Amino acid sequence: MNRVISPAPNDPAAGTLEERLRGLLRPDGRLPSERRLAEALGESRFALRAALAALAGAGLPGPTEADRDRTVAVFLEGLARGRAELVEILEVRRLLEPAIAGMAARKAAPADLAQLRMLLACQRREVASGGTGRDADAAFHASLARIAGNSLLLDMVEDIAGRLAETREAFLLERETHRMAALVAHEAVLEAVASADAPAAERAMRDHLDRMAPGFLAWGQAGLGERRPKPDALFNCSQ
Repeated sequence: MNRVISPAPNDPAAGTLEERLRGLLRPDGRLPSERRLAEALGESRFALRAALAALAGAGLPGPTEADRDRTVAVFLEGLARGRAELVEILEVRRLLEPAIAGMAARKAAPADLAQLRMLLACQRREVASGGTGRDADAAFHASLARIAGNSLLLDMVEDIAGRLAETREAFLLERETHRMAALVAHEAVLEAVASADAPAAERAMRDHLDRMAPGFLAWGQAGLGERRPKPDALFNCSQ
């Protein structure tokens, strides 16, 4: 006979998420609020709610109505904080990335241009096949930072891309016009970099970010702050 063994209360990291939730039951048989559970378990709200639903189906009581009201308030506060953080990230991008594109235009070697063309071809192929081209998109920006030759700038661009991964995915997935606009913008940046025209590269990148920002903000902070793998500046679409 199968039997679920609950982990010890002082070891919430052991076992499945449902088992870990059982280990956090209070003496009255109820669970803490979703916010406290998320903090204690280090899990996303989505995974937590799925496990809570499964336990509720098995007859385990969940958070009280008051707990749920507090959870909604915390969630709305998180949305506001996330949007403010997104605004700041987009401001940093507008300060950094046009300058990076200009630096890349001054320093790009033939091999660097071949890498950028490969990434753009990969993005175009992914979009044509129904994908978003998100990873090639992020890698294009990271590759420009690598070509610029400043490791600190590369780290910053990669960190920002990791934070924006899910927001970028949602933005590109929403409309085909978003995906096509990203391609056209990257083509303009690449053309300026290939021509060694630093001012044009800066203008093209600034125009790209300005056109993209309203759509990004419309998505709030989808996935913002969740640490994602950094985009590889040497990303190969054949992999």
